[in-house]
Amino acid sequence: MDESDFIFETENIKVGAAEYSRPVVITGHISNRDAYPRTTEINIVFPFYDRVSQSQSAVIYDDAFAFSFVPYSPRTISMPPFIETMMVCPGDSIHVELDFTELGKVVYSGRGAENNEKFNDFHMGYYLSKDWPGFAQMREDPEGKFVRIYKNAKEFSEAAKQRLAHHLSRLDDFIAEKHPGQELAILCRKEIEADYYSALIGGLLLYGQDGQEDVSSYFRIQDAEHLFNGDYMNSNLFELSSNIRNWSLGALNREEIIGLYADYPSLVHFLKKATKNDLLRQMMITDAYNQLLEANNVERFEECFSSFNDNVTFPLLKLSTRDRYMFKKEYRQNPKILSDAILNADKPQDGQGGFIKENEGLKLLKEIIAKEKEKVVYITVGAKWCPGSVNNIPYQQSLAADYQGKPLRIVNFYLDNMPDEVNSTSLGIENFHLTDAQRLGFDPILHLGRGIPFFILIDKEGVIVDFGNHLLASNPATREKIDDYLDK
Repeated sequence: MDESDFIFETENIKVGAAEYSRPVVITGHISNRDAYPRTTEINIVFPFYDRVSQSQSAVIYDDAFAFSFVPYSPRTISMPPFIETMMVCPGDSIHVELDFTELGKVVYSGRGAENNEKFNDFHMGYYLSKDWPGFAQMREDPEGKFVRIYKNAKEFSEAAKQRLAHHLSRLDDFIAEKHPGQELAILCRKEIEADYYSALIGGLLLYGQDGQEDVSSYFRIQDAEHLFNGDYMNSNLFELSSNIRNWSLGALNREEIIGLYADYPSLVHFLKKATKNDLLRQMMITDAYNQLLEANNVERFEECFSSFNDNVTFPLLKLSTRDRYMFKKEYRQNPKILSDAILNADKPQDGQGGFIKENEGLKLLKEIIAKEKEKVVYITVGAKWCPGSVNNIPYQQSLAADYQGKPLRIVNFYLDNMPDEVNSTSLGIENFHLTDAQRLGFDPILHLGRGIPFFILIDKEGVIVDFGNHLLASNPATREKIDDYLDK
């Protein structure tokens, strides 16, 4: 590289006993594949602060598949829909036997086999990770009106504590019946507690916004610090650290938050003061910097890099961010490569034959792109029940009014499952209420589960040139990007 080029430095990584650079090899065999003959590949998901670049695929050959990757740390990954959580360590060699007639049945061999078999039992029979109370849960009152189940933050936090006690009781059952080792028992407890704190923080922040309640007494950052010891990186610690970052910023007003994000070294300084736990501090800083990469803003990431480089030394955090930076850098330089991969994800690749099932979500997206050539397309994926989507509507309507007569199409993909208003127009805005098949088609490609509203910007040649949560109609930078692609 030329000396003037940006270089992602990794010299200050703290190397532990785990030998972070050693790869993991996972091999697998499938029994009764005829049950799902159209399944042509197996996927592994590596949770991190990202969206598109978080998975690896292996094509199935002769009922077999294989993966090789560097985990950077002892951590948990998943192989949906067969394995919800899997433990891997640097240097592991694991073989997996899957039965397509019994999707929950997994047999392991190799290093860590016993722990993984019991970990799978824990998830399949003892713990439902999504079974937590939520801010948006509703019930029908005697008058037929839908009201929130938990009226205020106090009721919600008490319900979350009760659910935590239930899950810990089920963990005791698991330990008594399956006799896991101490290491696995600790890992399972850690996973339950991390999910509890994430659900608690997420709900409390919404109660604070909605009812303007003082929710500060229901959670302290110190309560969750013990989970961040670095022995194993549970997948849900990424979400928890992101929620804790949001919690720490919740004490500030909007102008103060905007000021911090305008000066990343100041943001890092603020996050460093929020906790005494070194790993949690590094994870919150990593999350903040990955928001720049989430927004495909590699230039700003490079400008602010020194503060990240000085404060993040944990291998998994630093090297995963490096991988993601390189991925985003390549996308910014040539978006057509990733765009083609997304838009052609429903076409068979080499060795897959003709068994790819048509993706209804992609089919709709491609129909939208093909409808009118030589136009920029700005798509919002949202829902009428989503506050962020509803708040974005006036700005979107203003955008439509300001760009009338210009080669710009504004499209809404709603996740409401409502049959009305299909392809209706308002101020030239096209609305589509997605079917379940269309919505599920988008999920594995754009990972919409991370949150809506989500946006897609497509240039006049039909290339996805930007995507993510950052392209809000209220964001002046969004208009600048639209203007740029209208001029090209």
